Amino acid sequence: MSGEMIQTKVKEFLQKMYSYENSEFNFLIGWLERFKARHGIKSYRIC
Repeated sequence: MSGEMIQTKVKEFLQKMYSYENSEFNFLIGWLERFKARHGIKSYRIC
């Protein structure tokens, strides 16, 4: 699961949760890194 995929899903969730139709959410890389650390998400490269 890529960082871009996580951000896309979070945006979809927030739009459904708060009923924002055309709003834009801005996510910083630091936010994503803290989210991954908090939830134990790690990156592995499969060869």
